[in-house]
Amino acid sequence: MPLSEDEQRRLDEIERAIHRDGPQFVAGQSFERFRRRRVVAAGAAVLIGMVLLVVGAGPDACNAGSGLIVSVTGLLSMVGGVALIIQRLRT
Repeated sequence: MPLSEDEQRRLDEIERAIHRDGPQFVAGQSFERFRRRRVVAAGAAVLIGMVLLVVGAGPDACNAGSGLIVSVTGLLSMVGGVALIIQRLRT
């Protein structure tokens, strides 16, 4: 949904004020840095999900119920991590 002219003008005013008042703050912020962190977090979620899946399916699982819960949690973690990575590749 595009912004109205008034909203765009206000947003531009806020951006100019931030650049004027905090040039060091602005220099330290970047969308690429944020995106990189998100991909790293997504990769970590995939790896943690793999570990949980193996631990839940392993022979040392306490009982079938808890092993199933751990495995499903690992699977959901992997799916979420991969979804974040794919979303990053599309943008």
